[in-house]
Amino acid sequence: MSVLILLAVLIAAGTAIYVAKGMTKPLNDLVQVADQIASGNLSNKVQVQGVAEVNKLAVSLDKMREDLQNIILDIMSSAEQVSAASEQLTASADQSAQGTQLVAATICQLAQGADQQVNTIDTTSSVVQKMSAGIQEVSGNASSVNTISEQAATAAQRGGKSINAVMLQMETIERTVANSAEAVTKLGERSLKIGQIVETISGIAGQTNLLALNAAIEAARAGEQGRGFAVVAEEVRKLAEQSQEATKQISELIIEVQTETDKAVVAMNDGTREVKIGGEVVDTAGQAFQEIVGLVEGVSGQFKCISSAMQQMSDESQQIVGAVYEIDKISKAAAEHTQTVSATTEEQAASMEEIAAASQSLVMMSEKLQNAIAKFKL
Repeated sequence: MSVLILLAVLIAAGTAIYVAKGMTKPLNDLVQVADQIASGNLSNKVQVQGVAEVNKLAVSLDKMREDLQNIILDIMSSAEQVSAASEQLTASADQSAQGTQLVAATICQLAQGADQQVNTIDTTSSVVQKMSAGIQEVSGNASSVNTISEQAATAAQRGGKSINAVMLQMETIERTVANSAEAVTKLGERSLKIGQIVETISGIAGQTNLLALNAAIEAARAGEQGRGFAVVAEEVRKLAEQSQEATKQISELIIEVQTETDKAVVAMNDGTREVKIGGEVVDTAGQAFQEIVGLVEGVSGQFKCISSAMQQMSDESQQIVGAVYEIDKISKAAAEHTQTVSATTEEQAASMEEIAAASQSLVMMSEKLQNAIAKFKL
């Protein structure tokens, strides 16, 4: 009986040893495969022969290897796509940032130019308002002078032929001056229109000064009877000089629009020549008392023209003031809008730089991920 028990024990022990040996080698193989997977080698398929439980473990381990291999492949593909997209985004962001910075710099220059333009227009507006006030004062003085000249003209009723010649010559002067005014009106609109009106005012003032000088000469030739007209002519000359001084200040601000005024200068020169011819005609008629009286009548007519011209200058100066005021409003509004656009563009440039920095960081992270994946052998 004891022999049978011993035999059974030996058989059981042998069976256990056999089974243990049958499981040890497959398990060692699985341990080696697991070590390879842990070290990043996913290329070897798990092939182990053993008992059923070991085989199930081998199948599960190989399934895990395949799943991990697929995950690594997906991560690798995604990392490459992320890296490429990030590099493209970085390049686009850098290019956009450079373009935005260039636009911002250009807009900043425009803003500075707009501010300078506003300052210039403010200065022009101040000068134009002063000129307008001066012209209105001159217009009032011209009206007073016109009244005096009309009183003097009541005594001038004779010397028709010589005075007619003077009047014809003066009409020629008026036509010449009108041609000058027409040439000046071609300068343009808005700010150019200011130059046109100023040049016209300057021309009228110069012509007035010349007429006053001519009247003073003829009054001197008239002797005692022309003394009163000499005083009037001097007053007109002073008013003309004041008008010229006012227009000079504006002309300095709008000098660049004087290209077309050469035509007006030629016309004014023609007017000067016509005045000289008129002076010769008056000199011929100056020997007779009747011609002197007739000259007084002609001077009276010229004072009427001066008064009318001064009134016209006053009206046009008011138009200049209104035009400059509107231009000033528009320029200030444009300057404010330009400042707003400049600030917005600078903010956009900063945002593009932040995007570029973020894209660059994403590229670096993608490279790190690719380096980590490269440790695996698929």
